[in-house]
Amino acid sequence: MTRSVPQSRFLAPATLAAIHDLRLVARRVVEGFLAGEHVDRRPGAGIEFSQYRGFEPGDDPRTIDWRAYARSDRFYVREAEVERDITVRLVLDATASMAHEDGGVRKLDYGRMLTAALAYLADRQGDRVSFHAVLDGTTADLPARRGRRGLRRVLHRLEGIAPSGAWPPWETLGRRITNVREKELVVVVGDLYDRGPEMRRGLATLRTLGHEVLVLHLMARNELDFTYRGDLAFEDLETGAIVRGNAEAMRPGYLERLGASLERWRVELLEAGVTYELLALDRPLDLALRSFLLRRGRLP
Repeated sequence: MTRSVPQSRFLAPATLAAIHDLRLVARRVVEGFLAGEHVDRRPGAGIEFSQYRGFEPGDDPRTIDWRAYARSDRFYVREAEVERDITVRLVLDATASMAHEDGGVRKLDYGRMLTAALAYLADRQGDRVSFHAVLDGTTADLPARRGRRGLRRVLHRLEGIAPSGAWPPWETLGRRITNVREKELVVVVGDLYDRGPEMRRGLATLRTLGHEVLVLHLMARNELDFTYRGDLAFEDLETGAIVRGNAEAMRPGYLERLGASLERWRVELLEAGVTYELLALDRPLDLALRSFLLRRGRLP
């Protein structure tokens, strides 16, 4: 299995999805990202050279100074210092709309690979990882655990997930987080298909409570560009409703509504202090990993 993995630093999502081994996918994505991410010995603004050196392959990620990274966008190791571990709470949308596919990759495929990579990276840092799969109008939860056993539990749960149902009311998930006293890094991975206003209010509440929040919005290229042609029938994967029409006639109105929706997500989350990244399914996963590290660096 290992021999079939190309040596390029970032693999295309379609290539990763064909591996069918989430642990191997996660390791390949994370180690490729860390090996190539801004290896540089020059100090950034306000950094004392005598206290830092550039991150090198083989260094323990727990020795990275995340505040220095947030200031300079480069990895630096602070000698003889290890960051305090935190809890990383991963929330994966596994509702029916995540079955949407483009280029041989479903949204859920991409979301599972991304969630696995984030769990693997958090484990390498010594952080506790909790996991919530949102499907069938409820959530399937794994409590926070540290270490390889906890990572294996998350990967095992990810392997068995199939898209189903719709997103539940925000309170179903929110009450599991808002009662937590310790500040956490909450990462939401999904297509944000349903309950937009309610979800944005809930995410803003998490920021008010002091949690760092990262939203990774997954969309297929055929959704973003509306690449369809001719007379078509579109089925809503969560409600079963069918809309028929001509793709060329529908395209302008669709793209206008989509643009307004994406801008609403971006602006409202920005105003709430929530980090928002729009990820197309044909893009490598490194953008999400970089955002994850920046959010982690903001926690004490």
